Amino acid sequence: MNAAIALLSALVGAAGISTGTVLQQRAGQEIDEPASTRELLARVLRRRRWWAGQAVIAAGFGSYAYALHIGPVALVQPVLVTGLVFGTIASAALAGRRLDRRLLGASVVCVLGLAAFLAIAHPEAPAVMPPPAVTPLVVVGVLALLVGTLGLRGAGWPEPVRAALLALATGGFYGLTATLFATALAASNLVDAVVSWPFAAALVTSLCGWTFSQRALHLGRLNAPVNAVIGTTDPAVAVTLGVLVLGETVRTTPLALLGEVVAAAVVVAGTVVITRQSAAVLRTDRSGSGERAPAWG
Repeated sequence: MNAAIALLSALVGAAGISTGTVLQQRAGQEIDEPASTRELLARVLRRRRWWAGQAVIAAGFGSYAYALHIGPVALVQPVLVTGLVFGTIASAALAGRRLDRRLLGASVVCVLGLAAFLAIAHPEAPAVMPPPAVTPLVVVGVLALLVGTLGLRGAGWPEPVRAALLALATGGFYGLTATLFATALAASNLVDAVVSWPFAAALVTSLCGWTFSQRALHLGRLNAPVNAVIGTTDPAVAVTLGVLVLGETVRTTPLALLGEVVAAAVVVAGTVVITRQSAAVLRTDRSGSGERAPAWG
């Protein structure tokens, strides 16, 4: 029963975070280009739509946190990939545009791939959570930092290589953040969770992930592969750490592993198509109306 509630809460969280983000995107795109970042912030903060988006995001994070509290991170974190689908739908709705067939088909493929992955892996939490193993957390954090630093510092490297490194670091930090939050939320009450070291560490790793993601997405025409790498690395790291750190279990027979890899590949393919098609729709809107139109991805 807890797994079903956790799954539903994770879906609500993914929908809230992605829809709220689209609302804030649109609020920012509806104002004239400001002379400074401070002026942009001042204008955005006066818009009700921006605050509505912030409220939706907060509700989404609350639902996501509840899912991590009652369900295994190996179940909850992969569900966040549906945020791309919810964001695509919200973006089309706010722009007064029908969701085209390719986006709709890719969204269905993405959801079916995710459902197949979760059905095959069948993540389960232990009856009693063991003391968290710190070593895997440190190893992932150090590796993600090293990979991200290489992406930032490799000025003479090809753009796709740097973007891939930054995306890997982002996914690593996001998967690590989910595990740390799940560890913190295992506390008996909210106060103990907030003052715990996993919660503080999760704030740091989430900031690192966000920073690397912004740099990755500003490297040019690479949003589709960047989102695909992040969307694959994040749940992969979360599932792995859920098993190694939190004592969760997933099916690991050869046949199950093969099915999980195939299902994950389907999700990645759907993610790439959604991101590319969203960008194509955005270009069409801009050329047709001369106005900036929000798009997801």
